[in-house]
Amino acid sequence: MGCKNLRINWVLILDLESELGCLMMKVFSKIPNTVKVVGLVSFLINASTLMIFSLFGLYLHNRLHVSFSKIGFLDGAVEACSFVMKIFSGVMSDFLMNRKLIFLIGAIFLFVAKPLEAVATTYWPLFQAKILERVGNGLQSTPRDAIVGDWAPSDRKATCFGMRQSFAAFGAVVGAIIAAILLRQSSGDFQFVFWMATIPAFLSVCIIIFFVKDKQTAISRRTLKKSKHRKITWKDIRNLGTEFWLLIGVACTYTISKVSESLVILYVTSALGLPDYMGAFVMVLYQLGNSFVSFPAGIISDGIKSRSDIFIAGIIIFLISDLLFIYGGHNLIMMVVALLCLGMYIGITQSIFPAKIIDLVPADLKGTGIGIFNLVCALSFFSGGLLMGHISDIYSPRHSFIVSSGLASISLCTLIIYKAIGKKLKAK
Repeated sequence: MGCKNLRINWVLILDLESELGCLMMKVFSKIPNTVKVVGLVSFLINASTLMIFSLFGLYLHNRLHVSFSKIGFLDGAVEACSFVMKIFSGVMSDFLMNRKLIFLIGAIFLFVAKPLEAVATTYWPLFQAKILERVGNGLQSTPRDAIVGDWAPSDRKATCFGMRQSFAAFGAVVGAIIAAILLRQSSGDFQFVFWMATIPAFLSVCIIIFFVKDKQTAISRRTLKKSKHRKITWKDIRNLGTEFWLLIGVACTYTISKVSESLVILYVTSALGLPDYMGAFVMVLYQLGNSFVSFPAGIISDGIKSRSDIFIAGIIIFLISDLLFIYGGHNLIMMVVALLCLGMYIGITQSIFPAKIIDLVPADLKGTGIGIFNLVCALSFFSGGLLMGHISDIYSPRHSFIVSSGLASISLCTLIIYKAIGKKLKAK
């Protein structure tokens, strides 16, 4: 009798999975083709990037003997540079009313940086190559999200952003797996893996040129009939609204609390005694959590119309990952769960935040609004990278997760306050 009941339960579970799969395919079929193409570009760019990034911290620390502080400085500086370029590219895409051009230039920068990373064998040349790569990432990121925002139906914005993020995360998974296989097959030849990363980067450039379609907003067409460019003024910045600036405050607190992926990889491989090529599989687990949750989180957010609640859930998951890193450093299962939770947190926040900003800002200032968000993230990321790197050097990488959990708790409180104030503003 017990076996029969168990069989019935498994049938019910399979039926639920089948229904969920059908629902996601139905939703996917309603997403505009351009958004799907942008998702494919994100897949290729992330595959290329993770082929290098999943091994980069290990290469710096284990082969070049670079300290945690310098790695934290590099991660914080290059990500800050990327975020600064995102605000520049956002304003430029709104000014030129040509998002595809900036998107393409950014992808070209990413492609050119890959060979430079492959030939550099000391810290500062690698730093410079990484800066160029992140400049490209920043240039392509904001117009990419603005293109998604332009094409996304009003009731499917978070779904579209979530789908694009899932593609990007899955590309990262594939890239990390390829990096691990190539590194092992080449007997630890990091430069060979870095060279191979140029292939998906080149393909992403080709797809943008031939398949991505730019779409100007209806408001831009109506209001700028006699002008070739959209002028961005300080009045526009002020008119983004109180709720937008409160959301930016939330972004500041949650970004600074994140330990960089390079330090996460170094911590997990060191704590579990893993070989270098396994560092890429650390990123596979991280990106799997990201990939699986991004699309469903977007669908749920569009369905319940409460993006703040989804974001609160994301930060709670982030706190769980920090606690698992702190107390489960030598336990394989706890590390796996921690990495999956960290990826889920990224998947939730990166799909919900752009959709929330698109909801709040005027249609012809989408790029600028996303750009300001990224500028704040730049300053926070740089500060966080310096802080976590120094803590890892002075104490240990484990202590960086202790500090991260404290900052994440502040971020959670800030978000709850934001939600309460947002309700009052809407009531007025």
